[in-house]
Amino acid sequence: MPEKIHFRAQFTIEKDNVAKFKNLIKEMIQYVETNEPDTLEYQFYLNEDVTRCIVHETYRSSEATISHNNSIASKTILPRIFNIAKLDKFDVYGNPNGELRNILKALNSQTFTLFTGINRLSE
Repeated sequence: MPEKIHFRAQFTIEKDNVAKFKNLIKEMIQYVETNEPDTLEYQFYLNEDVTRCIVHETYRSSEATISHNNSIASKTILPRIFNIAKLDKFDVYGNPNGELRNILKALNSQTFTLFTGINRLSE
């Protein structure tokens, strides 16, 4: 069974671009919801003054994550997000395969592999 991959990304949003950021995020969500059934979680959390955004993403496998990375949305919408918001931190949880690890290097990500725990969410 493939291992799920989880991301936690943290952005700082340029104050003058909050509305544009929100619209781009909505575009991303719409694309992912319609075209990526192996993206299990894709949620954006904003702080009160909308200057920070935390993103939680969960993919069914490394292959599903790579598919998301290669999608039209990631190639066209994500660069526009990076133009108006700074990626401050990008953490990866799971055991990405070699191909995904190479992709993640460009994002200065830090990978955490599971040591121990329980998960009752799938029950």
